[in-house]
Amino acid sequence: MTQLEKSRSSLSEFQLQDGIYFPKNYEQLNSTEHKQKWDEIGKTYYGSQKIEQVAETSPIKQDYTLLGGKPGGTWNKFPMNKSVDSILEIGCGYGRAPLHLSKDKNLQCQKYFAIDISESLLRRLIRVKQEYDFFPGAQFNIICNSAEILPLEDNSIDLVISNCVFMHIPDAQLRNLLSEMFRVLKPGGIFVFNHSFHNKSCPSHIIHNFIRSINIFGKNPIYLKQYSAVEIQEMLNTAGIKNKCPQYTVEATTEYAILPETIKGIPLPFAKAINRSLKPANAWKETLAYGFSAYSNPLE
Repeated sequence: MTQLEKSRSSLSEFQLQDGIYFPKNYEQLNSTEHKQKWDEIGKTYYGSQKIEQVAETSPIKQDYTLLGGKPGGTWNKFPMNKSVDSILEIGCGYGRAPLHLSKDKNLQCQKYFAIDISESLLRRLIRVKQEYDFFPGAQFNIICNSAEILPLEDNSIDLVISNCVFMHIPDAQLRNLLSEMFRVLKPGGIFVFNHSFHNKSCPSHIIHNFIRSINIFGKNPIYLKQYSAVEIQEMLNTAGIKNKCPQYTVEATTEYAILPETIKGIPLPFAKAINRSLKPANAWKETLAYGFSAYSNPLE
């Protein structure tokens, strides 16, 4: 029996409080720098606070996209009117991706499992569910924990999704997480990891990494490693993807960058405009792409 198998618990061992499942070691988890950082970020993250600040008559009550816009990328390829029994979302945040899939793609499910390390984001997820009722009628299981060990049974999930998350997870933990996700995914199930990996050849990341390397005041604990497409494929294959999804795609994003748009939180003049103007030839697209997505084929 591996260490992961010894450590794995079921959701019945978690404590349910205010609609959120917390692990028994939550006090220990709360003391980690990684969680403290994300709890702080979660208070203002990417439009998530808007739901708590607007009046009842605000347009945001009628148009959910005013929270943080519609996520694009692989989600544009996701089929309409799909129905599954169970969905697992890693790094769910305040629910931006499932809100879009439910409202715009009419994705339906019976059970939705959402896991995130940030309690503040999960509390906003509950508010967003109350306001917009995405996945209507589904059983919601909201879990506040590190996702390295999933409290779910083997072959129990039809669809695993994640949006812009894996670049924030250290390499060793990410490899464990990928193995866990493919453990719980049903054979022939579907996965979508949209814009989930940063691209190690992207000039913007290379510049950012250099600046980080000369920072004498410490490193940001949530800004982590980038990967090449070959390295992503190696990680997915090692994690056992072929046992569940024989066919899959690793795809460069269509967002390109040669300059960091911020340095230590300070906007770099003209960087955003320069990056948005990039229209690389095919030979340069993978080099200049900001990141990669991965998804099973076919998505239908």
